[in-house]
Amino acid sequence: MKRFPILLVFILGSIGLKAQECGTQPGKIPFVFSKQKQDSINSILAVNSPYCIRVYITVFANNDGSNRADTDNNILTNFQYMVNAFKPQNICFMLINIKQINDSDLNAHTLAEEGELAQYMKTGCLNIFIHQTLSGYNGNAYNIPNNYLSLGSSYNIATMGHEMGHCLGLYHTFETFYGAENVTRNSGNACYDCEVDGDLLCDTPADDDGGVNGSCIYNGGGTDACGVTYTPMTSNMMSYGNFICRTTFTSGQGARMRSTIVGTPLINGLAANDIVNSPSSNNSFIIWNSGESHQTARDQLYLSNFANDGYSVSGSAEIHIQSKKIYLKSGTHFYPTTGRVHVKVNPYCD
Repeated sequence: MKRFPILLVFILGSIGLKAQECGTQPGKIPFVFSKQKQDSINSILAVNSPYCIRVYITVFANNDGSNRADTDNNILTNFQYMVNAFKPQNICFMLINIKQINDSDLNAHTLAEEGELAQYMKTGCLNIFIHQTLSGYNGNAYNIPNNYLSLGSSYNIATMGHEMGHCLGLYHTFETFYGAENVTRNSGNACYDCEVDGDLLCDTPADDDGGVNGSCIYNGGGTDACGVTYTPMTSNMMSYGNFICRTTFTSGQGARMRSTIVGTPLINGLAANDIVNSPSSNNSFIIWNSGESHQTARDQLYLSNFANDGYSVSGSAEIHIQSKKIYLKSGTHFYPTTGRVHVKVNPYCD
């Protein structure tokens, strides 16, 4: 079953072609918020931002542990690049874990086998899967929005953040599924269509993916349906071209992603609460004795903060405890046998 994708990658490599950038496709119904809802959601953002998204990374290797899709060091480099791009948009991240899974089938992954990822999904996290091969693509978010994405081992420094943008509701800047976008931003011009065509955002310049040179300058020379030459934003994370150029999102893209986090149940559950008490009331107990889970807060996490409560980890449980500040009160007990407790201050969310 896997011989054909592996052979295809070998053939492509032998003739000097590279993997395609992104396999993410838009849905039939545009994912967009009305201005009224956008304004309503934005009034909440001043209280709750920056939004801290929990991320769990699974990196695949073959059944015998060989042919690991990527190293931890390279993953962390790409993760930091993503963090830097999202930070100006009041979105930050919490890396729960990087875990290697030995599964030859998913290490040589095809998009048609998307359903096989479910067995490795971690609840409450945006899951990033890294494969040795990915149907000839660098990355894929499978849907817009979504709570998981895949990267092939050929992914570049901007791919992780690009696919994360899809997960948080963004389209390609050159999207044509809903119609090719014209250049004008003058609403009185008959060619004005940025609200209904392209990526459905008007502060991202129209783009035809025509090409970007080594100096990050558009060199495609294409024109829109009204004969106006494209002048795309080559630094935009949701564009293509020279990946080193891609470092930023526009304010409109940021607002759309924050709106997705707040207004979409699938994504809202991935964000860490600002302050968490666990247990959350008197005379209650939290007991972990098996499985892998996480206990997080963006700013302050209190364990066993109330009278007559308790928080314990034992047996084979593996628990990831993470926040800016973590308070372990007297009712907290860690005594795992074959399990582990990871207590970590999150370095990725100021």
